[in-house]
Amino acid sequence: MDLHRASKNADWETIEPSQRTWVQNVAAATKGFVTPPNILTIIGLGIVVWGLVALLAHSFWLGAILLVIGRLLDIADGLLAQATKTKSPLGELFDAAADKIGTFLTILVLLFADVTYWWLIAALIVPQLIIPFVVLYKKRKHIKTHPTRQGKLSMAFAWVSIVGLIVVKALGGFTPLAVVIDALSGVSIVLGFYALWQYATGRD
Repeated sequence: MDLHRASKNADWETIEPSQRTWVQNVAAATKGFVTPPNILTIIGLGIVVWGLVALLAHSFWLGAILLVIGRLLDIADGLLAQATKTKSPLGELFDAAADKIGTFLTILVLLFADVTYWWLIAALIVPQLIIPFVVLYKKRKHIKTHPTRQGKLSMAFAWVSIVGLIVVKALGGFTPLAVVIDALSGVSIVLGFYALWQYATGRD
């Protein structure tokens, strides 16, 4: 799993200017703001928001499909950063922020759309909401943090669970699929709190 981790310096800073690709030159000129992975992250977040609008209109199938596409693009941005050698600390932070924003907005919409129990949604989201505050606190203390494998896995399970809950809703309620989704939600919750512990203690 690509964790979209960057070293202290951006990838293009380790390459001689004359040897850089045009993509790397653009990244360097914009101080890492304009890069292929950042653009893909924005597109993915936009598609997630589109899916959320569909959910609010009770178009559950369309909403689920758009959320899946948006999240797949979020996975692809790390691979694109690796392929174009445009990883950077800013890109890492941007990717993590988009993850949390998309997740937070999705949880709000799930509550308004009455997709499932509020306490299940809360359990899925609480660790994902606390982690950014831990990261910001450590940043103020000049303590470097990186995305963790467990954090990424918990987020992946959370999104699979979220899409599954939407599909169950679209199917009209309880189905055998609901049992599987509940189990996945449980895994996501455990991984989420474990990832929170990792961020808080600095263990990886």
